[in-house]
Amino acid sequence: MFASAMVFLSSVSANAQDIYTNTGYGVLYSSFTQAAIANNTYLMTQIMSRTKSPGSSASSSGANTSRSGSKVVEPPRVVRNHGVFRPDKTVDTAKTLADALGDTPEEKALIKQIYSVTKAAYDEEAAARGWKNNIAAGLTFFTVTAMTVYHDEEPSDDAVKAYFEIVNISLDEIPEFGKLANKDKQGFNNMLIGFSGMMLATYIEGKQSNNAESLATAKQLAAMLIELVLKTDPENLRIENGKIVMK
Repeated sequence: MFASAMVFLSSVSANAQDIYTNTGYGVLYSSFTQAAIANNTYLMTQIMSRTKSPGSSASSSGANTSRSGSKVVEPPRVVRNHGVFRPDKTVDTAKTLADALGDTPEEKALIKQIYSVTKAAYDEEAAARGWKNNIAAGLTFFTVTAMTVYHDEEPSDDAVKAYFEIVNISLDEIPEFGKLANKDKQGFNNMLIGFSGMMLATYIEGKQSNNAESLATAKQLAAMLIELVLKTDPENLRIENGKIVMK
């Protein structure tokens, strides 16, 4: 996983549970749906449908066997990089999150801190993996975070890498993604990082303090966001045979 995000967030003294309890994440999500990518449920459904089936083109090895038993080599995949975007300095996700979720100056400052810490850790590790400025990385980070918080079980690094590859290929198979503005891609990616930070802050707080209420809140938040963003029941998002699967 993006382990550094958890390390950095453990130093944030945050009662994210109060923020979650006092606000509606549906309101926050709606504020981001002005971006074309987040507003189009069809696009997310297309991505998720490609990651659910082990036999999809996104997860195939590139070679099949014909009825005669001979191997049929498929042509190399065309790399379109539909998930990659150029950052726009005018996108201020920390402020957007704070304004959408925070009711008081203290809450707004806390939300900005959680987002900034998560984003810094995420950017560092994404760059090290060669995944910088790519929605596939944001979706992978969000998925891994949500399933870790919900199931209290963290996938292996190999499982994370394999899932990223599937998502990255899936994005390239959806022509609509190639038409999206960089700003829209960046806004959606940042939203995923922000959501992940809020889940992690609540989860880590519960773990460190052995607070069952905080852990229950984190699980509830993860369940809602899995349904909202990944369009699936949280029970369908699992680790099986060392792989991240969605049924």
